[in-house]
Amino acid sequence: MTLIEQVESFCQEHALLSEGMRVLVAISGGVDSVVLAHVLRERGQPMALAHVNFQLRGAESDEDERFVRALAESWGLGLYVERFDTRAVAEAAGVSVQVAARRLRYGWFEALCDEHGWERIATAHHLNDSVETALFHLGRGTGLSGMAGIPPRSGRVVRPLLCVTRAAIEAYAREQGLTWREDSSNADLHYTRNAIRHKVLPALEEVFPNFVQAAGNTLRHLRAADANAQYLLRKLLRSGEAEGVFSISQKEIESLPAPTDALFDLLQPYGFTPEQAREMMNSRHSTGSEWHSPAGYRLAVGRGEWLLAKPMAGQDLLRLYADDLMVRLPDGSQMFLTEAPAGSAISDTPESVVVDAAHVRFPLLLRRWRPGDAFQPLGMGGKSQKLQDFFTNQKLSVLDKERVWVLENGDGRILWVVGLRLAEPFRITSTTTQYLKLTWLKR
Repeated sequence: MTLIEQVESFCQEHALLSEGMRVLVAISGGVDSVVLAHVLRERGQPMALAHVNFQLRGAESDEDERFVRALAESWGLGLYVERFDTRAVAEAAGVSVQVAARRLRYGWFEALCDEHGWERIATAHHLNDSVETALFHLGRGTGLSGMAGIPPRSGRVVRPLLCVTRAAIEAYAREQGLTWREDSSNADLHYTRNAIRHKVLPALEEVFPNFVQAAGNTLRHLRAADANAQYLLRKLLRSGEAEGVFSISQKEIESLPAPTDALFDLLQPYGFTPEQAREMMNSRHSTGSEWHSPAGYRLAVGRGEWLLAKPMAGQDLLRLYADDLMVRLPDGSQMFLTEAPAGSAISDTPESVVVDAAHVRFPLLLRRWRPGDAFQPLGMGGKSQKLQDFFTNQKLSVLDKERVWVLENGDGRILWVVGLRLAEPFRITSTTTQYLKLTWLKR
């Protein structure tokens, strides 16, 4: 089977590219990306090239850019080129140059797709890359997902060459008379991945001559096992009471043969580590204990459950004016202000309330609750209660509380704990003549 036939079969098996699908091909100028572009061009795929000059290797980086420009012109392909001061970005963000380059590269690719309608982003990762990635993760410590190597597809990113080895790619390039650029940094053994490529993998191939292919088959089985495990584990992740909060039953996790590993596999996509998973299991009866992931997710211990919260939106203050008909909240929900007909009932439901408009002072302030907040809950005869105590009575978890919106009247009094309870002073009475309906629609 030729390399093009292998790629064709692989694309069909994993539904990577269909006929006529518009593809943005990431090209560095190296042999892998040049072969990828050539194969997709031979396949008749509608495509354009995208090259990033990270300005990390001086004149060498500029030569790569010139090479790619000439290649695109000779092949009659569209080309996008972007330059980044990668070191400056890395320093400003406090991350490594490699991490900054990856973020810049894929962020730009996604932006091109959104702007120009490209349906897929094709990168030139191949079988050796996947095996090296698995070895890298093995050395650092990982779970099943980390040992599965590089997936054929991640969102819009597809990897058509993942089924073929580096040796096969280089042989194809020579057969087709292709030219390419060599990246001198690929020989720098200070980079862990380069050390694996040039020292570890060759040593393994001396012992197991067919190591890359055999390891590739193992990775395929591990990816399938991981996909099945994740499918089953995700069923244990249930929506909580508050928007953006999910519940994981401790009892269901404890019933599994390897509960700590299962918890890690479930939480790994959100950035949590094996060490954190062990702490979560050991502290599962310590209500209120919390862990944070670098991705911004939080996990807290509740009553018989763990609560996983999505990263909070940065904006949590909004002002509502008398002429506002609808405002969109940072979490994607919506608040509607409409006049209600005379004689309307209070309609104190999680979604809406009707209030005595004579007591409403604009602008209203929509915000998250704060420690020390108190209000007069409807039904308590005008008695005041701290929100902290109200939440406890409502059996809200620590993460549920943080998702609660409070609607504050213009005079500073809490008018409505949104979705939970209206404040007594704003209720409809026999003397009410002005009626205002507030409706909250969750995302």
